[in-house]
Amino acid sequence: MRTTTICGALLLSLLVPTALTAQATGSVAGVVTSADGQPVPSVQVSIRGTTMGTVTNATGRYRILNIPAGSHILQTASIGFAAMEQPIVIVADSTLTVDFRIESRSTVLGKVVVVGYGTQRKEEITGAVASITSDQFIAGPARDAGALIAGKIPGLSITTPSGNPTAGTEISLRGTTTIQGSRTPLILIDGIPGGLSTVPASDIESITVLKDGSAAAVYGSRASNGVILVTTKRHAGGKPTIRYDGYTSYQTIYNAPDFLNADDYVRLRSEGYAFDTLGYKTDWQDAMLRNPLSYRHNVSLSGGDASTNYTASVNFENTEGIFIRSDNREITGRGNIRQSMYDGKLQADLNFVSRSQSNFDGPSFNNAWRQALIRNPTDRLKTDAGLWQERGTYMYTNPIGLIEEENGEAEGRNTRMHGTVTFRPIDVFQISLMGGTTRNSTLNGSATTFRHVNTTQSGLGGTASRSTSASLDRILELTGSYDDSFGDHNVAVVGGYGYQDNEFEAFNGSNRGFPTDLFGFNSLGSGSGLTSGLAGLGSDKTSFKLIGFFSRVNYDWQNRFLLMGTVRYEGNSRFGADHKWGVFPGVSAGWRLTEESFMEGLPFDDLKLRVGYGVTGIAPGSSYLSLTSYNYGGRFLYNGQWVQGLSPARNPNPNLKWEEKHEVNVGLDFSMFDSRLSGVIDVYRRDTKDMLYNYSVPVPPNLFNSILANVGNMRNEGMEAELTYDVLSGQSLRWTTSLNGSTNRNKLVSLSNDVFKTASGYTVGGTGEPIQQSTHRVDVGKKIGNFYGFKSVDIDAAGEWIVLDSTGIRIPIDSATDTDRRVLGNGIPKYYAGWNNTVRFHNFDFSANMRGAFGFQILNYQRMYYENPKILQYNMLKSAFDPVYGKRKADGTPRTVNYDLAYVSYYVEDGDYFKLDNATLGYAIPARLLGRTGTVVNNARVYVSGRNLFSLTGYKGMDPEVSSSGLTPGQEQRDTYPTTRMFTFGMTVGF
Repeated sequence: MRTTTICGALLLSLLVPTALTAQATGSVAGVVTSADGQPVPSVQVSIRGTTMGTVTNATGRYRILNIPAGSHILQTASIGFAAMEQPIVIVADSTLTVDFRIESRSTVLGKVVVVGYGTQRKEEITGAVASITSDQFIAGPARDAGALIAGKIPGLSITTPSGNPTAGTEISLRGTTTIQGSRTPLILIDGIPGGLSTVPASDIESITVLKDGSAAAVYGSRASNGVILVTTKRHAGGKPTIRYDGYTSYQTIYNAPDFLNADDYVRLRSEGYAFDTLGYKTDWQDAMLRNPLSYRHNVSLSGGDASTNYTASVNFENTEGIFIRSDNREITGRGNIRQSMYDGKLQADLNFVSRSQSNFDGPSFNNAWRQALIRNPTDRLKTDAGLWQERGTYMYTNPIGLIEEENGEAEGRNTRMHGTVTFRPIDVFQISLMGGTTRNSTLNGSATTFRHVNTTQSGLGGTASRSTSASLDRILELTGSYDDSFGDHNVAVVGGYGYQDNEFEAFNGSNRGFPTDLFGFNSLGSGSGLTSGLAGLGSDKTSFKLIGFFSRVNYDWQNRFLLMGTVRYEGNSRFGADHKWGVFPGVSAGWRLTEESFMEGLPFDDLKLRVGYGVTGIAPGSSYLSLTSYNYGGRFLYNGQWVQGLSPARNPNPNLKWEEKHEVNVGLDFSMFDSRLSGVIDVYRRDTKDMLYNYSVPVPPNLFNSILANVGNMRNEGMEAELTYDVLSGQSLRWTTSLNGSTNRNKLVSLSNDVFKTASGYTVGGTGEPIQQSTHRVDVGKKIGNFYGFKSVDIDAAGEWIVLDSTGIRIPIDSATDTDRRVLGNGIPKYYAGWNNTVRFHNFDFSANMRGAFGFQILNYQRMYYENPKILQYNMLKSAFDPVYGKRKADGTPRTVNYDLAYVSYYVEDGDYFKLDNATLGYAIPARLLGRTGTVVNNARVYVSGRNLFSLTGYKGMDPEVSSSGLTPGQEQRDTYPTTRMFTFGMTVGF
């Protein structure tokens, strides 16, 4: 909303020579839009050869007053856009209308970016903000919106550690900033809180990430992990269009683990190993795996004119997993209608999204996969009687029976409806009111048949459970904005009020001992568990409220010096009684060096130095944590009556509040050689203060033996860089390459203060049985994610582990104690890198997206559990017979390792990898060919795509792309749902 006011225009006219102002004058006005019809703010529009000019406001409109009557040249100038000129003839006492549609000459400069409660041009932004538009998304099928930008934004780690079709991507921004708080960025879809999986990828127009504190402070206590703003597609005007996007994909397991087969069992038994050969041949992995086909169809319709326009879409997805019966089906309907009235002064915008999801929800696929791996390959699938073959061995179950004999269904629904009314009485001011609701609900049911192992071996007589949950989120926001120009001064002010009211409730029930298994989970009351006290029943309800007052001021002088200040005053019902409200400020500044005379002659199109500081927060993850809580216990006999016990479960803490993240960011943006080369560099330090942690306290005087308090401090420091270059920029051949990288250094500064104290460190995580040992250690003064175990250096003549004690002396592992454990590595990558390439040749397009992580370790659970030939009751990896520390048969026996399972450094591997994440080849069918068909098709494109194609890595497990979140990162569990390699054929057709 930048325009010259009447006062500003009068001041400008005083600067025009008197001989001109004495003449008859007129004016010129119009709107400046981009090639796609979107308004372009801050474009300089001027009369060539004079000082008369102005800049466009937020709606792209401009007006120049007091122009002498006669012929002139009207011109535009804007960084990132090609300059335009238009001859005009000014008539006295009249206003000429001239509109411009300017062409972008850069993919970086000139781009309008969605930021908190508004938009800004890229060159005006002073915080660490990254934006990716739909034409830059990773091509091919996407698990969710996060997969569209994986490897494209430095500092934003997006991984897919699971191949389960119901699992989404895992997101981390600039390291681990908390111990107990949420680690997920705040995700807003068209301004409404939501999840990345709640909007189809084909309906997304752009994704913006607010990375640093100055950019995210306007969102207060929800923004410490960053903010992701998802903007859906809207109709920009013009004739009605229909668009179809669809694909069919085929998946295979990415890297199947190499276990012994039936022939290996027979051979090894002949070599002296006491394997139990049962006379059959079964490939248990093959029995559980399949090569699934998935598909997606998306149809969108848009149309209207400048007054009324609409967008509607329907998206259907059916995704099959590589495990039998694993699937995910989604159908999403979305609608948007906008109405403009009174010459654009009043606008109404209504949005509706409804998503329904269903999937098979019965057994634990991870547990079934574990059973498939360890199952004897000489066993059979079923008995002669047609029952599932079981053997009674501990933790040894037929995996196919687990899946086939448990029937379940999970349904989820998400409905968002919100509307916005905007009133713009004058060009420089507008006020908006947005309100809406988001409803989420789930309904799950699961039941086992009488052929399931829990009945055939445990005698449960069938089991069944049913659960449901629902949440309602109410949102109300009132915002006002003012944007004006006064000569060389441009000011934009945004202020508003936000309200959020959230309610959640859940119910569950379970039973066993049914007279028949025909009813599944639809007759819970017929089970005998009710009378024997073995049935389960539970319910829950919580709520919280959030209120915020926010403001932001942007100022720039001559488009040279830029300044932004924000503040949010926010209240949250989850805080303690003494800290219901908090203040979250942010400030940033920029200096566009290319506007200075000393930069003349240098090849920079734009060079901007940025610095910012901001405070954001992390609210407690649950409601009522600041209040006293009691639990009902068992019943006891008192004075002849049964009385139910009641005991404290939580101490009150009226001082409970948000965790605060204080962040400093220094950045540099540049563009060179007519915008062919551009880049971004950011250096940051973020300090998390008042971090939540549970502290031990004495009883009495306390009611309970621990209390949640804000005490800890953590620091993250890092650097991010991105470089984009148009290698070839011809009409028929164009190649754009982009390289980005980031590094992060984490440190837990403290966990104690004068009131609450704790030990300097503690262990977390667990290997599971039978090893039963913690995997990581959290220490003050060190980084999060350290593996903690025994450092192995050798095996002895009997095949037992030799480890180092605390002084570095070699000792047998059975002589080691817990004090001999040490740091074995770290599960969080120190460095991330991405390399993205797009090539267009005539009607062909090719994209290749590569990304990697470096400087971290992975605990390989499969090797740790399945590389020991001593435990012959279960199947094992073929690598179990490889030499260990160069030793194979030192004592003359056929065994390599002859020790019970152990967590030692031998199984902690370097996880460095660089993978070809996606490659897509597309072909746009020429318009001349479409015209010959006699159809109404305007454009069409077909493509083939491959995802997760290969990795360059030394890691020996299935996939080095493992979870790096939380306090126990860097683990590839023995029963992880394997990742997949996907091949896709798709097409896009526009009518």
